[in-house]
Amino acid sequence: MGNPITVSKDLSRTAYDHLWMHFTRMSSYENAPVPTIVRGEGTYIYDDQGKRYLDGLAGLFVVQAGHGRTELAETAFKQAQELAFFPVWSYAHPKAVELAERLAGYAPGDLNKV
Repeated sequence: MGNPITVSKDLSRTAYDHLWMHFTRMSSYENAPVPTIVRGEGTYIYDDQGKRYLDGLAGLFVVQAGHGRTELAETAFKQAQELAFFPVWSYAHPKAVELAERLAGYAPGDLNKV
């Protein structure tokens, strides 16, 4: 069998050695620590040094409602038990149809596809 899986305590060094961060010039971290975000709360994220940042990317555009929202986590958990994720490229699924109908109801005139 192989070696047991271990997680290094030096996350910055391990990130540099093993994690490919998209859209990032990895050489900039050759002699500098890799910024490591460890948690989010509301509209803020925190790094491993405790520094707080406004999450301007909103979790790459999907966390506009903020981090740590219990009611959203419970809803996501419930949905994941049924269908965790499925793109609407060639298929529909009930929750996507329900949301599309709801959003179309807010749109003016004949703007009825979302």
